[in-house]
Amino acid sequence: MDLLRSFVSETQRFVVAHRGSSGTAPENTMASFRNAIADGARMIELDVQLTASNDVIVFHDDVLGRTTNGQGQVRTQSLADLQKLDAGSWFSDQFINERIPTLAEALDFLRDKSFVNIEIKPPKESDFRLRLEKVMETVFAAKMETHTLFSSFHHRTLRELKERYPQLHTAAINVPGDKRMPSELSRETGCEGFVCSIHELTQKRVDDAHKHNLYIGVYTINRKDQFDKAYKMGVKALVTNFPANLTQWMSEQQA
Repeated sequence: MDLLRSFVSETQRFVVAHRGSSGTAPENTMASFRNAIADGARMIELDVQLTASNDVIVFHDDVLGRTTNGQGQVRTQSLADLQKLDAGSWFSDQFINERIPTLAEALDFLRDKSFVNIEIKPPKESDFRLRLEKVMETVFAAKMETHTLFSSFHHRTLRELKERYPQLHTAAINVPGDKRMPSELSRETGCEGFVCSIHELTQKRVDDAHKHNLYIGVYTINRKDQFDKAYKMGVKALVTNFPANLTQWMSEQQA
């Protein structure tokens, strides 16, 4: 598979599966990743958290209750206990006993199937460098650094990543309400990409990104009118919970 940097520069538009195909399977699980690949996503976005023993798992929230049958803070749980939890039945009975994957397991599965977007959540100050170190240890051990995009609302994280690993590919996610242009965030963080919500997408932002050779991504595009807006403005990375729909809509546009 082509390296991420080449893929992004050479591909006009591509579908990013938000937490996998999270509209058709429980988010951030192997089932959602399998569905996303089958539905034509070229990149899988996933979230990471640390366990009590500093293992990196694929999980969005810092608490367990919304998407598992567990309770409490993720950070206080052992990996063994977390992997006993049911992370699927909340979505539907079809996914009973779906488990929380480790980042290493997800990367191993996605190797040669998809590019990966690891979103790094704003950390607690005590975990700031530790979280970066553990995520990077996992990515480098999997030899997936050339296939992985790192994104975050926490722009200090991106700035530090670029300072330590200038070869990495990063994207700044716009903090809601921040009116700065993509080029301004790129100067602050060193990122190559800018990501915002569909509600914050403007032609001015797209034009600024293109002028400064930055690619732009937009989340979360689940309706046809949202797709039409982003497509017409020239957005490159289309983030969705339903990759099959976007794959079909893109095909119809290109027919």
